[in-house]
Amino acid sequence: MPEPVTRALREAIAPLVEADGGVVFVVPRADGVLQLHLAGACAGCPGTRTTISEVIEPALRAAGLKSNLEVTSGWTVPQGALRVD
Repeated sequence: MPEPVTRALREAIAPLVEADGGVVFVVPRADGVLQLHLAGACAGCPGTRTTISEVIEPALRAAGLKSNLEVTSGWTVPQGALRVD
C-alpha cells in the first residue's frame, strides 16, 4: 500500500471513525484489493454506507489509491485483520 494511503488511513480516517466509537482494520489480501473492515460502533450503524462513500473512499482516492477498495463492517473482525492505529 502506498505511503500516502497508509498515512490517510492512520492520520485521517481512523481518528474520524474512532471519534464515533468505531475501529478500522486492514484485511490483508493477495489480489491487490484494499479491504477495510469497520467494527465497534460501525457494526450495524445505518450511517456506515455514507461514511464509506462520502469520507473513506474520497480520502483514499485523494491519497492516491488506485486499486479496488472493499469495505465491510460487523462485530466479527476477519481473521488476520490489522487494526489501524
